[in-house]
Amino acid sequence: MKLWFEEWFESDEYSTVYKHRNNEEAEILISFILSKINLSGDAKILDLGCGAGRHTLLLAKRGFQVTGIDQSAKLLSVAVDEAQKNGLHARFIKDDIRTVSFSEKFDVILNVFTSFGYFENDDDNFALFTNVEKHLSDEGVFVFDFLNAENVKRNLIPFSEDEIGDMVVKQSRKIEGNKVIKEIVLLQNGERKNYRESVRLYSKTDLLGALNKNNLSVEMIFGSYDGEAFDEFSSPRLILLCKK
Repeated sequence: MKLWFEEWFESDEYSTVYKHRNNEEAEILISFILSKINLSGDAKILDLGCGAGRHTLLLAKRGFQVTGIDQSAKLLSVAVDEAQKNGLHARFIKDDIRTVSFSEKFDVILNVFTSFGYFENDDDNFALFTNVEKHLSDEGVFVFDFLNAENVKRNLIPFSEDEIGDMVVKQSRKIEGNKVIKEIVLLQNGERKNYRESVRLYSKTDLLGALNKNNLSVEMIFGSYDGEAFDEFSSPRLILLCKK
């Protein structure tokens, strides 16, 4: 049986439903990250869970040596097409971000835009941090951008319905145990398709503990892409900049 993201991310509809996640939003995050890190022009950057490569390609545009890893062949094909169309040099590899292995080390490793918490148990999720520690250079920075669990719990929108072209998108959301679950119903041309998202809700304390166990120390914490201080109850994001 396929995991939810193996089915959803490979669908034709995923990119349509999330087309509002545009390059402008990605540019804000990348500009913010680079404002906090001093990097040489030839820095090596690894984007774990790169999806369609929005963040990876913005870094390639700036001249960095970038590598993007994702398990979705469909999203990676979009990334490769965008790179070729814009004359950008980037390496994209289909692999598991928890186990992908390189002989080289990276100056920056990214796991951004909630590309984490997709598995049922903690060991499977936190295996990412073990792999990050293995591939991060001695002076490197790990940038981890996740949802703020407490804010999600307090401000969850139970149901929404939108129209995207001739597609009706119905989304139901609930907290189930320690996960936020989204049931997605797509209605188009008389057809109905159902998809699901499930993300484990980890608190700041949970994540700092797991990072520390993997020799990763949090140097800076932010609560938004604008660099606001993190507030457990109101911040939309939990952004951690870590070093070994």
